[in-house]
Amino acid sequence: MFRLRLEGKIALVTGAGSGLGRATALMFAEEGAKVVVADFNEANGAATAQSIIDNGGDALFVKCNVRIQEDIKALVKVAKEKYGRIDVLFNSAGVLVHKPFLEQTLDDFNFIIETNLRGYIWTMQEVLPIMVENGKGSVINVASISAYKPELNAYFYGSAKAGVAKLNMDVAKEFSPKGIRINGICPGPISTNMTPEAVRNNQEEQNKVKALLPVGRLGEPEDIAYLAVYLASDESSFMTGSNIVIDGGIFIS
Repeated sequence: MFRLRLEGKIALVTGAGSGLGRATALMFAEEGAKVVVADFNEANGAATAQSIIDNGGDALFVKCNVRIQEDIKALVKVAKEKYGRIDVLFNSAGVLVHKPFLEQTLDDFNFIIETNLRGYIWTMQEVLPIMVENGKGSVINVASISAYKPELNAYFYGSAKAGVAKLNMDVAKEFSPKGIRINGICPGPISTNMTPEAVRNNQEEQNKVKALLPVGRLGEPEDIAYLAVYLASDESSFMTGSNIVIDGGIFIS
């Protein structure tokens, strides 16, 4: 008899209303996890949770803006009250400002850092004590290939994601002896609503990006979700402090 890879686990997914977060929340549920779906967009987040429920899964939607610390505290409180614990945290809430360096503003900087880095920090600070109490857990933070590879027009984004990658290693050093693994996923070009509009709505520009990828295609959110399932499962019990590049080969191109 086959066992679902996340059977019995409680997973909290931020940014679960769209893109990587939605694909991962759905796949976590398919693999047997009960999923707390968090997103600032109520319609999108509720739709993700309802899709899980409609397919026989167990899900709870909580509206949360990770830029607001009280929202995160309320999210984790509700998750613990509902399910008793949190076994897996998947941080994927993210935003992108795509424009030349000299045009990027302080508001752009705050928007990026508060969402893509500080939100991850606050969420971990709320969830990790619960995992320590249980003696185990898996935290997966979405970084980016931008943390390692120069990219035009995504300056604050790349800096924030580099911070996430470093944070993964540092926090893993402290919490791995307590049974909690912290790992990062560093996606390359993925087809989501965060793909720059100039590429998303222009087939010629898409073809230019594809030409840079040895695999010959853009990534799909499900490509990331498959890796997230592995990191959330007990199969990856010997892995911590890693930032895994999954980019269709663009790093080596």
